Amino acid sequence: MSETLARTASEYLQCSFRGVPFAVVANGGSNGRKQAEHDYPGRDGISVEDMGQRARRYRIVGVLVGAFCYTQRDLLNIAAEQAGPGLLMHPSVGLIKAAVTRYEWQERAGYRNVIDLEFEFVEQKDLLSSLIVTALHAAVAVASLALQSASSSSYSKRVSASWAVGGSVGAAARAVASDWAGTITSVCRSPQVIAGSASVLSGNYGRYIGTGGIETDGTATITSVLATVTAGRDALDADVSAMAEVDDQDALASAVNALTETLRSSIADPAIQIAVLWPLASYSASVIASTAPIGAALATAQTETAALCRRAGLASIGNACSEWEPASSDQAQDMISAITSLFEAEETVSGDEGDDDAWQALRELRVQICEDLQQRAARLPDIVTIVRNASLPALVLGQQLYADAGRSDELIARADPVHPAFMPLQFEALSA
Repeated sequence: MSETLARTASEYLQCSFRGVPFAVVANGGSNGRKQAEHDYPGRDGISVEDMGQRARRYRIVGVLVGAFCYTQRDLLNIAAEQAGPGLLMHPSVGLIKAAVTRYEWQERAGYRNVIDLEFEFVEQKDLLSSLIVTALHAAVAVASLALQSASSSSYSKRVSASWAVGGSVGAAARAVASDWAGTITSVCRSPQVIAGSASVLSGNYGRYIGTGGIETDGTATITSVLATVTAGRDALDADVSAMAEVDDQDALASAVNALTETLRSSIADPAIQIAVLWPLASYSASVIASTAPIGAALATAQTETAALCRRAGLASIGNACSEWEPASSDQAQDMISAITSLFEAEETVSGDEGDDDAWQALRELRVQICEDLQQRAARLPDIVTIVRNASLPALVLGQQLYADAGRSDELIARADPVHPAFMPLQFEALSA
């Protein structure tokens, strides 16, 4: 009889709470609107006042069967006693963040290694997250502007004596800036930027072109997108040409800061903005050290101009990160690690040079970016392992996990099956 129960349990749909699995025997739920009923004297009937959406509640009857059922029961006891909501992976509802309002278990009379379960869950909502994220975005923008200002001011002070030596010093500084801007000229014509421009178009491009969390208003067309790309190229070419004509350090600093923001604004997808700005923020110039007066002035101008260019790229990366929408908390954490390494490298350079204002501005922007991403990572789904006892089509899994068969392309991209109709029994996917 126990073998029959074990075989029957393996045929039930699988569910888990906080990563602890069990089999679902039956389930149900309740949802709707909160209604307040008002009775008035002398008036027939009642008046019903809508009070908003009612919390979604789920009732699940499950079973644990086998030699490890008592261990699974103890793990579920611990999961149910933990404070706060947890991840509920339901075979038909999908992946939701829910809190346990009732949990009961009972060992079946006359049987060993069989435990019946009953749960009641309520779906959790986060009402303050949007306000927190908006405030953090504003803080990142302010810190980015502060870095641009501190970098320009520091550059003007540190190279003013060198520029006064002669025109050759200014020419050397412009040469470094032009070499750095050459990357921008090639990037704005890259296939990556062209493909990313399609992210603002309406329609489902599946796994070939992702929107990256971009909200579209439905008014963009292929003609308008191509016109925007062309206008962005023309604006960048004009800025690069104008930068080669500047005749003082203040104008050069303004041109460099404007160039990275022009590049960023010409690209619709924040993920591509970060990708193309990254090489600009790690640029290095070839500088020949010299003790001669003119040679030392040339070396100073070249070194400081390269630092100015890198910090302009870092400031624009900060603005791009505030608009970027990571797909999972893992992706957000990876970006935090990469941003930390990139900024700390430049902080080390500014600290070694004794440039305290730039160091402080770099540190402040890094902290704001990481805090912004950390807050969003806490609200994003994790990467979880999905296990099924039969191979199912991607469309079915998309409907089961997310109640949205349209997300099958996302599952296919992560699992890389031989054919979308035969997904593997185990693969990784987003938890929500």
